[in-house]
Amino acid sequence: MPAAVRRLELTPSERRAAARTNAALGVMPRLKTDGWRLQAGQWASGAFGGAAQAVTAAWLRRRGVRVETLCISSPDGDVTLRILHPPGPPRGVVLDMHGGGWVVGSAGLNDHLNADLAAEAGLAVVSVDYRLLSETRGVLLQHAIADCAAAGRWLIDHAAARFGTTDVFICGQSAGAHLAALTTMALRDEGRLGAVRGCVLVYGVYDLSGTPSVRAAGRDALILNGPTLAADLGRLLPDRDEAGRRRADVSPLHASMRGLPPALFIAGDLDPLRDDSLLMADAWSAAARSELIEIPLAPHGFIHFSGPVARRALKEISGWLDRTVSR
Repeated sequence: MPAAVRRLELTPSERRAAARTNAALGVMPRLKTDGWRLQAGQWASGAFGGAAQAVTAAWLRRRGVRVETLCISSPDGDVTLRILHPPGPPRGVVLDMHGGGWVVGSAGLNDHLNADLAAEAGLAVVSVDYRLLSETRGVLLQHAIADCAAAGRWLIDHAAARFGTTDVFICGQSAGAHLAALTTMALRDEGRLGAVRGCVLVYGVYDLSGTPSVRAAGRDALILNGPTLAADLGRLLPDRDEAGRRRADVSPLHASMRGLPPALFIAGDLDPLRDDSLLMADAWSAAARSELIEIPLAPHGFIHFSGPVARRALKEISGWLDRTVSR
């Protein structure tokens, strides 16, 4: 059975707001993933990530959300978690992987997205500060994958004692959705998936060899640099050819879908990665309930932009989590 697909209908004012945002994005530089930009991006991530966390911690406290930073051990090294505790007993726990092309970002940068889940939906949020790829520090994609899997194991083992609930959701955006999907599959393969009630995967990357929309991306793509996007994905795994980049250990689209929990996928019409979500949602539906919401006029990363379209998408995500969590 194919995924249940629903297209979000925008009002005229929402369409105008989206058009204004896209016009502004159209004159901005596009993001690439090459060695020089990777290092510059990590510098920016470090400079702005800490400032964002300092600002949002006070804002979260005013909403009754307590912030905790925890370092957990794993066979592959320590992993830092940023935990948002809701005002009351958690109804469930969200394991969150941030986006940023595997090379920029931090758990704290998702605070503005996760605040409502904690303050209003009553969900604890555990965000993973996985290692960012770095040529100079020798950090590879496999290290980010390992960090997120370690966080998933920790949460499954400690959810009941720390949060008073065993209802776990695994969520991510962009590169984070890629890591969230792989984490879910790793937990399944280890027989740990029983507590995971669902996944929310937002404009993710599920085939590192490049889906048709990635290969067809042109200069009119927003946020991402369309003409080099397929090659940029290839640089993530310089030791693998195209067939190697399709292997299940790095491309969840080509993995077994057996035994997976229900999932919600979000895809933007203007995102060159849209085929990743469409194909992954259909593949996922062979194992479990799979829903895909298509967002008109939405480029990659749109959920981080303030505006009515982003708010509508966040409301859809919150509603899906609320319907899926145990009563």
